[in-house]
Amino acid sequence: MKNHQLLVRVAYQYYIQNKTQSEIAKSLDLGRSTISRILTQAKRENIVNIQINGLDLDLMDLENKIKNYYQLRNVIIVPTTSSDKSSALALEAALYLKQIIKPNNRVGVAWGSTLAKMVGQLHHPKSTNATFIPLVGGPSAANAKYNVNTIVYDLAKKFVGSSEFINATAVQETAALRNGIIGSKYFRELTNDWQHLDIALVGVGGPLTTKTTSHWRDLLTHDDLVLLKDQHAIGDCCCTFFDKNGKTLAPSLQKRTIAISLETLSKVPISVAVAHSLVKVPSIKALLSMGIVNTLITDKETASHLLD
Repeated sequence: MKNHQLLVRVAYQYYIQNKTQSEIAKSLDLGRSTISRILTQAKRENIVNIQINGLDLDLMDLENKIKNYYQLRNVIIVPTTSSDKSSALALEAALYLKQIIKPNNRVGVAWGSTLAKMVGQLHHPKSTNATFIPLVGGPSAANAKYNVNTIVYDLAKKFVGSSEFINATAVQETAALRNGIIGSKYFRELTNDWQHLDIALVGVGGPLTTKTTSHWRDLLTHDDLVLLKDQHAIGDCCCTFFDKNGKTLAPSLQKRTIAISLETLSKVPISVAVAHSLVKVPSIKALLSMGIVNTLITDKETASHLLD
């Protein structure tokens, strides 16, 4: 057992005087490893109590539980106190992107109402020369203002980078039309970039039976909707639907869809899902269980149901 006064003296020099462990070791004629052990013992004996202002222990604990349960790279939970949860999530997503983006990164972005708001939350972003790439085709003409091309263009301006575009709707009338677009010269560069993304930001769509903010589902035909309901679709990501067990659905629809595949998305080093709302809990659960994304940004209310 170390002398009590020695514990106090070392703790004082380290935490109050801001001396390094090496400096303390030299002044006390002790080894640096000894100083490290003394500091650990000082905390264990409550000589030192560390308080982090603004820390929500319950929130941190919930983040760690979800991270461990779904084997995720990172989980960020926003307190459910904001009157505008979507804007609060958009701010968190903007801060996270600013934190992780590196020079010359390829950043893929899918449509999502929260992702669209993220651009407006980017204050003083850094110059990166990054390339921003749409992961899905556009919406119908009726929803043209929600085009993912607008999001990537605005992000590129914010980060002083460049952007690519998809000049086609997410769902085509026939597989032949879709294949013609995918096989075109201009699209080959895009599909190559999908294979070499550094970061991907995606939303999560909820069940078909609930009111949704998705602005591309009006491209689905009556037969598509009937098939998806018969197959018990629980949600979608990047225009690919899946059931509660993580099985992808409607291969005939996928053959008409212009979007990154979930298999390719799962290989992106940092793949971030930004989503919230209780109605989306089953679809978020399924997506996380599939291992498609490795990072989740959500709110506390939604997160509290992900371990049920």
